[in-house]
Amino acid sequence: MKPTLTTYSLFGVAAAASFLSIKLLVVLGAVHWVISSMAGLGSSLQIGLAAAMTVPTLAMIWKIVRLCYAAETAPENN
Repeated sequence: MKPTLTTYSLFGVAAAASFLSIKLLVVLGAVHWVISSMAGLGSSLQIGLAAAMTVPTLAMIWKIVRLCYAAETAPENN
C-alpha cells in the first residue's frame, strides 16, 4: 500500500514531531544543566559539552521526524 500524503497528514507530522522534539530538548537541556553544574564546568567547557551533545541530539530529532512521518502517512491510520 502506498502512503497517503495529505495536508492533514503533513500537519499531523509537524505537530507530533514538534511536540516530541521539544520534550527531547527540555530533557537534554536539563541533563546538560545537571552535568555542568555537578562538574563545576566553566563557560568554555559548557559550550564544549553542548557541542558534544549536538550531533546525537540532531540524530534523535531526525529519527523522531522520520517516525512521525511514517506513522502519520501510513494507510492503516487513515
